[in-house]
Amino acid sequence: MRLFRPVGVVSFCLAVTASAVAWAQNANPASVTLRMMPEKSVDIGTKVSFRVSTKKAGYLLLLDVDADGKMSQIFPSPELLARSAGKDINFVKAGDELQVPTAAAKQQGFEYVITPPTGTATVVAILSERRVQILDLPDLPKKLQTQADAVTYLATWTSELRIPDSDSGKLLQNSWSFDVKQYSIQ
Repeated sequence: MRLFRPVGVVSFCLAVTASAVAWAQNANPASVTLRMMPEKSVDIGTKVSFRVSTKKAGYLLLLDVDADGKMSQIFPSPELLARSAGKDINFVKAGDELQVPTAAAKQQGFEYVITPPTGTATVVAILSERRVQILDLPDLPKKLQTQADAVTYLATWTSELRIPDSDSGKLLQNSWSFDVKQYSIQ
């Protein structure tokens, strides 16, 4: 398992300026679209699924930012990766739709069940053009208030990441795409 960390020391400012919001709105070159079922409002204990489509092929990561601002990767989870025989379980083909949990993930016991705390939470779909399966997520300096905050923060953070080339091992820049959905936990 590889963990990808920012190169060098990077400090983040979450002040959202008009130019940052405009930049964040353009942070989806692959036209990633995230749907969550059920949408908008869910009760604690509800099983949730996701459908993600994209116009460009890539590797999908789903992150959850709970109502307290804690960020965690929910797909692919480290546990699912450890139990999976396929090394590209999070690969999405251009024009295809990936349902999470996948049939293979369900066989491995993966499901996403809503847990406390109650309040507004956010799910983020991140598509990487290069193979990435685990992100070593940063601690959030404060709770992200809006979808624009979440995209701006994650787009800034991922822009600093470098992905090792599978052949040479050289660290390369990557192209990332994002879609964000907020929902309420009751």
